[in-house]
Amino acid sequence: MFRSILLPLAEGPAAVIARDHALWLAKKEGSGIHALAVIDIKAFEIPVMGTPDGFMPSVVTPPIQESQTVLEELNAQARERLEAFSKECTAKNVSCSVDIRTGIPAEVVAREAVAHDVVVLSRSGYSQGSGAEARLDPLVPPVIRGSIRPVLVAGLKLRESGDVRNILVAYDGSIHAGRALLVAAELGARPGVTCHLVNIAPTQDLGEETLAPAEAFLYHHGVAPKKQIVIGSKPSELICGLVNKLGAELLIMGAYGHGPIREMLFGSTTERVLSHCGSSVILQS
Repeated sequence: MFRSILLPLAEGPAAVIARDHALWLAKKEGSGIHALAVIDIKAFEIPVMGTPDGFMPSVVTPPIQESQTVLEELNAQARERLEAFSKECTAKNVSCSVDIRTGIPAEVVAREAVAHDVVVLSRSGYSQGSGAEARLDPLVPPVIRGSIRPVLVAGLKLRESGDVRNILVAYDGSIHAGRALLVAAELGARPGVTCHLVNIAPTQDLGEETLAPAEAFLYHHGVAPKKQIVIGSKPSELICGLVNKLGAELLIMGAYGHGPIREMLFGSTTERVLSHCGSSVILQS
């Protein structure tokens, strides 16, 4: 299923975890990785103090010569990161291609995602000023919103064996969760993988009704999930609690629920899960 993986390169400790997940997925699927370095056009803007009447803009574009110098420096840094990753792929016998793009990062990544099967992101390391204390990089939510492909946001380090053995699928009956079942079926059908299928519901009966089609879909694709219904009304807290309790290394879920404005705003449950849940998460819009 995952023949081609898009990996926007980040910097920092979290970036290493994202690269490891991309390499794990590539080796399991026999797929290639397309490493992408994105140069943010905002790097060419200089913040200034604007006047009270707004006559002077908050940012200005530096002279052409200065812009060219900045661009050359950023391209050199990007090439260095791409070359290092390409060598790592060669050492691990993984097919790799590289590219550099300039633009608005979220738009660039979402556009490039069309040519691939899955996007692998780091939780941080893309945006300047986000800081090591930031739980979720500002780039991540807009990429999830804009990508038509599933997005893996890397969290926990992979086990020493370099594999994922315990998967939790959070299913709420939404169309996005339904699409995510394709990913769950692909990853959950491997030998030695345990797949948990979970629904957060106000009653047991409603939970059973919601999970029935999802359970049937996974069975049809060779996955026998361990079904669990949790009674409650705070999905993000309960899902994160289950991830910890079950020791799940990977959480698979839809990026949005049933809210009427889900296409306009980033799903609140999803954002809280990404910010507070330690496991890696695959989200499907």
